[in-house]
Amino acid sequence: MKKKYRIGIDVGGTFTHAVAINAFTLEIVATTKVPTTHQAEEGVAQGVIESLMRLLEEGGIDPDEIMLIAHSTTQATNALLEGDVAPVGIVGMGKPGLEGRLSQANSNIGDLELAPGKYLKTYYRFLTLDDSFTAELVRETIQELKEEGAQVIVAASAFSVDDARAEEMVMNQAREIGLPATATSHISQLYGLKVRTRTAAINSSM
Repeated sequence: MKKKYRIGIDVGGTFTHAVAINAFTLEIVATTKVPTTHQAEEGVAQGVIESLMRLLEEGGIDPDEIMLIAHSTTQATNALLEGDVAPVGIVGMGKPGLEGRLSQANSNIGDLELAPGKYLKTYYRFLTLDDSFTAELVRETIQELKEEGAQVIVAASAFSVDDARAEEMVMNQAREIGLPATATSHISQLYGLKVRTRTAAINSSM
């Protein structure tokens, strides 16, 4: 089985730290630390790039093996507290019947209160995973969400931790339209769809 890695990068006041873990065993594969590049023309982003490139080299990691990069700074915390986040379009998915109804109930999370008076706006569509589920339908659905105001897309499918193909189709179609996209299964391997959807929405909004 091909190796997969999750990478975390944290920008601190003095140093920018990066860590890579095996996505399946959760074993730490490599860690790096570089000075935070406050004075660089590219700002702290330069230190993020330097820490990532050094991490790939020291861990012997192929970029194609990376399944997730999580980035944290105090800027993210401030964005949440101030409500300075992008509106999210959520595409919920599930098979016909009970699974679909439960998926719809758990992926339609509404607007999320981030701080008193500050909300993360979400727009929602649900698609049934049957013969009608095509790339064309997915593209039309994402276009509708974009026209409503969504700036990023979250793909949320029941049991996607076991089979992420539907979520990945949504991601691919969103990117072709020009919208950033996140799959809940790329954010968490938990089965709880509501938790995965909320986490992915908050993550993608930043």
